Amino acid sequence: MDANMEFQSDTQTLLGKKEKVYIDTETGEKIYAEQITKRAYGQKQFWKIYLMDFLHILGLADSKQIDVLIYILQNTEQANNTFVGTYKKIAKEANVSEPTIAKIMKKLQENHFIIKVQNGVWQVSPNIMMKGSEHKKSLLLNYYDDSMESSEKDSN
Repeated sequence: MDANMEFQSDTQTLLGKKEKVYIDTETGEKIYAEQITKRAYGQKQFWKIYLMDFLHILGLADSKQIDVLIYILQNTEQANNTFVGTYKKIAKEANVSEPTIAKIMKKLQENHFIIKVQNGVWQVSPNIMMKGSEHKKSLLLNYYDDSMESSEKDSN
């Protein structure tokens, strides 16, 4: 490790500063700048699924529930944990009846796996599944928690 590098264990980040000299090729002028290097280690760009939470959500899962859950997992937008799918579309794609989809989606909402944003648009809980860094997780959690509060107010 470079002597100018410092590892911060709480954030799993390596920080370093180094003076750099750049030469303007037209004028020959020397330009002095401080280069800052930051490398984050550990959790970075991955799908994270918390098995115990899934088992809790599924309860005594039958294969239709698993088919729907897999469909949601495969079609969740990684940038913002949004899943877009009407009951009709999910039923067709996962080969499950619409009444069964309605029951499964209700169960997923009751167990805080998803929040209904609007018809056909769902927010998947970053507490249970997300792709990205811890910083992204905290941003998504703030959005998810705000959405959950809004949906609870709407249902009361």
